[in-house]
Amino acid sequence: MIKIKIKILEDVYYIMKRNKNFDFNQLNNSRNRRLIRKLGWPGLLLVAILVAITYFFSDDGSENSNTDYSIGEFHEVTVDQFIDGDTTRFNFNGSSESFRYLIIDTPEVNTDSGIPEPYAVEAAERVEELLTQADTIEVEFDVGPMTDDYDRYLAYVYADGEMINEILLREGLAAVRYANPPNTSHLELLEKAEEQAQSENAGIWSE
Repeated sequence: MIKIKIKILEDVYYIMKRNKNFDFNQLNNSRNRRLIRKLGWPGLLLVAILVAITYFFSDDGSENSNTDYSIGEFHEVTVDQFIDGDTTRFNFNGSSESFRYLIIDTPEVNTDSGIPEPYAVEAAERVEELLTQADTIEVEFDVGPMTDDYDRYLAYVYADGEMINEILLREGLAAVRYANPPNTSHLELLEKAEEQAQSENAGIWSE
């Protein structure tokens, strides 16, 4: 129960931190629905009250505050290691960190059978090509949690100003997945890129 409270606390915190017009409906997504049932709305309301106290009396100038990173702000990084089509290790803030590309999922390179899924290698090679040829690589965080359950940063990745998340979708090398509010600021743009690939039977949609 403690872990459940902490998880919902984090989600409520990020939503309130970015939007003073707090809406509990933002929590009603597939990721949190099960947790809400277990905790119950009275418990969730108590957590929200505690978060509100923290929100209004905390020091917004803290160096570790998530307010340092927001949608529309770009942070330059360099490649440390290529992993696959939707994960790359970047040098960020003085250390090597794993980044998971937001809202996309590419075919798996490493599978139980040892045989990569169709277009997995192509997706990984396309990312490497885009990042290797770029003069500037930047990441953009969304308004919600900055990391996932595996401590990977969640971000939109740009090569010379072009979003790689969108490029992979448009070329049929990825699909829209894991669109978890509130980290969905570019969802409409990415869905349109996927629709284009589907209409052109590109990549994974040609199977």
